[in-house]
Amino acid sequence: MKKNFKLLSCIALIFVLFSYGLNLSTPTFAQSKNDTPLETVSLNSLTEADDSTIFHAWNWSFDTIIQNLEAIADAGFNKIQTSPIQGNKEPLMTGSQWWILYQPINFEIGNTQLGDREAFRRLCEEAEQYGIDIIVDVIANHTANAGGGDLQYTPSPNVDPVLLNNPHFWREARGVEDWNNRYQVTHWGIGLPDLNTANQELQNMVIDFLNDAISLGASGFRFDAAKHIELPDDVGGSNFWPRVLGSLNNSDDLFIYGEVLQGGADRISSYADYMGVTPSAYGDRVRHSVGFQSNRNVREMQNYGVNIDPNKLITWVESHDTYANDSEESTAMTEWELRMGWSLIASRAESTPLYFNRPAGSGKFANQIGQAGNNWWQHADIVAVNHFRQAMSGESEYLRPQSNDVMLIERGNKGMTIVNLGGSAQVNATTNLADGTYTNRASGNETFTVTNGRITGTISGGSIAVLYDGDDQGGGDPSNGLVPVTFSIHNATTNWGQNVYIVGDIPELGSWNPQEAVVADSSSYPTWRTTVYLPVGTEFAFKAIKRDGSNVVWESGNNRTYRVTSGNNEISFNFRN
Repeated sequence: MKKNFKLLSCIALIFVLFSYGLNLSTPTFAQSKNDTPLETVSLNSLTEADDSTIFHAWNWSFDTIIQNLEAIADAGFNKIQTSPIQGNKEPLMTGSQWWILYQPINFEIGNTQLGDREAFRRLCEEAEQYGIDIIVDVIANHTANAGGGDLQYTPSPNVDPVLLNNPHFWREARGVEDWNNRYQVTHWGIGLPDLNTANQELQNMVIDFLNDAISLGASGFRFDAAKHIELPDDVGGSNFWPRVLGSLNNSDDLFIYGEVLQGGADRISSYADYMGVTPSAYGDRVRHSVGFQSNRNVREMQNYGVNIDPNKLITWVESHDTYANDSEESTAMTEWELRMGWSLIASRAESTPLYFNRPAGSGKFANQIGQAGNNWWQHADIVAVNHFRQAMSGESEYLRPQSNDVMLIERGNKGMTIVNLGGSAQVNATTNLADGTYTNRASGNETFTVTNGRITGTISGGSIAVLYDGDDQGGGDPSNGLVPVTFSIHNATTNWGQNVYIVGDIPELGSWNPQEAVVADSSSYPTWRTTVYLPVGTEFAFKAIKRDGSNVVWESGNNRTYRVTSGNNEISFNFRN
């Protein structure tokens, strides 16, 4: 999971071998008795955090974060996740050596790259002034190794002697061979020396470390490689999670989640009984939704893909692993794709989105460790969505895909984010928003009108619209002399990816251009409905079409015609195949 490949000298190897009494056989270690009740830890703070946005200040030093707290708060982020704060084996600072932060040697606060204990305390103190919580990335599953190859499961010689010299603190020096074997996933290594997390003395060290961080102002924790730490009912299970999390000070006020990457014997739903979890496969779907290594289809982001309450899910467009690991799952994503993906996940209710901050400059690892990353997180669209999220706290969500390219994310009856991945598009959809005129709070300047439960307007191509707090228009007839004309297209069955549109010979209906046609709403499928506003007396010709991207299926037969009256303009017909 985390990359490691630094070799130490032969002298270091000899030191380690002597530390283990020159015993080169595979050791077996006794486990301490588990004598703490297996109680489920409260998730109160996590379940109430549906307005949270996490800024992952990846590789930023404590002082660098302090210098940027005001800007981060202004951008609408209210949680900052640090890189691991434990001591690590070498003072490496090159950006490509980020993995050194995931090779800890102790359970103490402070390292060369990020700063010392006092700097961490200052960070927490300053962050509180801006209403920002500090989330600490914790490594409790493994330590630094003595190098690559045959040394990857040998502890580094500078690991804390209290850990290094206690044989009961270590598990077998071998790596996972079968990822569907739960025992191997939790008891064998992942490229680094595996700690015996069932041992109660080791648990005490973890507890003391976490409570020390809390005493300095930490407001929560992300547990690295959480799925590799056993659950109570696993084969070879232990009370690590209930005992450690249940021993934390201020536990009801902490934001806690574990990195449980999906795949193999992950048991992600069971981890959700103790903390928030990371549905990593959902990140894949979000990337596909915006067209990264796939055809664009906003519908892919609707389902989280796990049977877990969304308020226990931490989501992302990309993580530091998908960006920085050799697999480079998301490294090639553009700024626009990341921004559109963020708009999709951060506008949703309940789940908590994490924004990963990439290094600044050109190249994958342009920064030194400790420096700030790029400034993409300050884009007006990111900021607008973050503030929208906070303004919509506690509101339910309703996802209304208008096509493969356009998604409307409605929050209660208070606001809506519209994400448009394609060209300029007319929006005409059912809504719960109050009647009024809504001005886009993101980088565009469009306005949208809500009348009698429908929202209409035009959104620019490749953009988002953030709408809330509209100007009330009283819900009566539009003051500009336009009247609603509603089309109901019956028996319009479609294939996956198709939508039904109305196109006609007037500009409001796209002037016979299928790409400018008005999309209909499929809530009553196979009946599709849409409403446009036209002046009384307007005469026009029109047809219904089915469209999937550039593929268009025209309704058969002659053009339909209509003249707008001052009365009830309801046009109802069957789609002619």
